[in-house]
Amino acid sequence: MSSSIGDDHNTGVSKQAPWASLKRVSRADLLPGDIVRFKSGDTFAGMLRINQSGSGRKPIVFTSYGDGNNPIIDGALGVGGDPIAAIFIRDQDHIEISNLTIRNFRKRSRKGVSDYDSFGIYVKNTGKRILRGFNFHHLKVEDIFPVLGRNKFNREAFNNTDVTGIRFETEPPFSLKKVANTRDIFVHSNLIRRTARFGVVVRHRASKLGTIRNSLANYDVNFIVLNNRCEDLGGSCVLMHGVFRGLLQGNTFVRSGAMVEPELSVNRGSGAWFFRSKNIVAQQNTAAFSRGRMDSAGIHVDFGNENVLVQYNFSYDNEGYGTEILGNNKNIIWRFNISVGDGTRQTGVSRPEGGKSQHPGRTLHVTDYSRPLRLQSDGVYIYNNTYVITPNSSPDIELNGKNIHIWNNLFVVEKNAHLGRNTNIVWSKDDPVDFRGNVFSGSISQKFLGLDSGAKQANINFDGDQKNGESYAISAEQVNRLASDQPVIQPAFPAAGKGIFAHISEKAEIDFFGNKIIHLPGFVGAGYKNLSER
Repeated sequence: MSSSIGDDHNTGVSKQAPWASLKRVSRADLLPGDIVRFKSGDTFAGMLRINQSGSGRKPIVFTSYGDGNNPIIDGALGVGGDPIAAIFIRDQDHIEISNLTIRNFRKRSRKGVSDYDSFGIYVKNTGKRILRGFNFHHLKVEDIFPVLGRNKFNREAFNNTDVTGIRFETEPPFSLKKVANTRDIFVHSNLIRRTARFGVVVRHRASKLGTIRNSLANYDVNFIVLNNRCEDLGGSCVLMHGVFRGLLQGNTFVRSGAMVEPELSVNRGSGAWFFRSKNIVAQQNTAAFSRGRMDSAGIHVDFGNENVLVQYNFSYDNEGYGTEILGNNKNIIWRFNISVGDGTRQTGVSRPEGGKSQHPGRTLHVTDYSRPLRLQSDGVYIYNNTYVITPNSSPDIELNGKNIHIWNNLFVVEKNAHLGRNTNIVWSKDDPVDFRGNVFSGSISQKFLGLDSGAKQANINFDGDQKNGESYAISAEQVNRLASDQPVIQPAFPAAGKGIFAHISEKAEIDFFGNKIIHLPGFVGAGYKNLSER
């Protein structure tokens, strides 16, 4: 394919006789194992429709050839109005896409297409069959905006904003005869920037059939998001919605909820979040500078999830929350993470995107918020994390759930900061929050401090680059001095060691920095330095 030297009357089977247009390749009869190559440095206008499937061993591949910048597929440069997506895949599978730049900043309406939607790559499963095998990598997906923006201050309008860089969407089954989902999705090593809301989404809409509701047919299966970078998104980088087995690893999220094209963007978002999903692992990600009047954590667990493990992540200066876990969840494990300068959002002050937030920033935010009913989460385990409260901030604490455990965490409040001035704890007489083994440094409210009858207080200062997680390891001397008297009993994560989680240990064996911790039963905080293994 070459827009500069190609011709749609060519054979299209060599560099010397390439096709020119996306319209031509969209109507080609591609077979499993075929490779469509786009010439580097060229720009292709309009929408690429992928209308055929590959096979398990022979995917259909779309990639580049030649030297120079990635070829560009730009949906908004076509004729006849701007399409909903630059690349559209409907009910096809075993597809690999790599080494392309994809854009779709829609400026013109198109008949039959909502002005409020726009996608870079859009994979649609209408429920006819199971779709498998998607590998999207080494792409640059950027400038994905709709013709019109919805009202970001209206909850339903905000929730209906689906604009996404790379989106997989599966319709819910309406009968037992048409049960289908999307499986084996691998999105890795991409740069995604400047979208109105999302970077990468898998959304399997929930079935209303009781016989399907709790079955695998109600989820998309095996979704891996690895080593991507998202920056300056109007909303969040990654959403896993209706996912069974999802792995979020090694990604970088920068400036979620950014003020880019503010009239078209939602201007609110956590780096990544999970909704109505089961068996999720988020590890070794970095999230910084999330903004928004609600949510806007580095990573957050929304409602309706089960078995979520969040570990070894570094979050910095996300104004919403250090740890955010909403309602109606089961078995949420949050361990060996480092949170620095999170939870700074203030209420009652004018915001850059307009309005005033009613949701203060918090270091710990465990709430019963869910829909249609508020339901407490059951089984929340927050242990061996390091929370650093930076100067001139005063985040709150909220703990509202059942079976909550706060173990062996390190809370360091720096000069001119305060933690827990507003502390809201909701528990029953028979189910108090299980606080033990935590260490506190700096100005902390007595209400929060008093929750841990065995709390230790210390004087801890961290040196080095505040934006680098490596700066927050405690020393060998501090490890020994601050160790808890009672070791942590680690909760179960049943999916560990299986399938896409073959490399995941059910019980933590290392700290944030990769040090073995088996010989440190009362270890406090997320990680240590300069301590020889014994």
